[in-house]
Amino acid sequence: MRHFYIFKINPSVSKVFKNRPYEVFHTLETLYYRTDDDIYLGKNFVKQFIYPISLKELDIMLFKKFKNNYFYMKYKNVHSLHDFYRKESTTLSLHRTFLKLDTNVIKPCFLKELQEFNNLFVCDFESKDYFWLDSFKLGAVFI
Repeated sequence: MRHFYIFKINPSVSKVFKNRPYEVFHTLETLYYRTDDDIYLGKNFVKQFIYPISLKELDIMLFKKFKNNYFYMKYKNVHSLHDFYRKESTTLSLHRTFLKLDTNVIKPCFLKELQEFNNLFVCDFESKDYFWLDSFKLGAVFI
């Protein structure tokens, strides 16, 4: 099971680091592993580096796109897709400063819908995997 964190990066920061995703990942990883002693510094940095996500807009958009899908479920700010035919089990949790995507497939369905939003950066801190969502190619998975 992979655990991806999706952040909406400040547009001015995004312009500077668009071609240097490792630096964005390293910065977010530093915040992710920050201790309680310096949490105040981390909060201030997050306010400058990460933009809040419009939860209501995203929640409604995802619900409209997937409501007719037999394998889709929604409870509060958690969207789940358990497709037995594609062997996909994916959960997207919406938070104010990030989205958490738990999945067992390489290219989950929710990523296609999230590509509509600009400056989204996806990272898996455990696997050291990261990319800008708008540059991610979904391929022939969504025919």
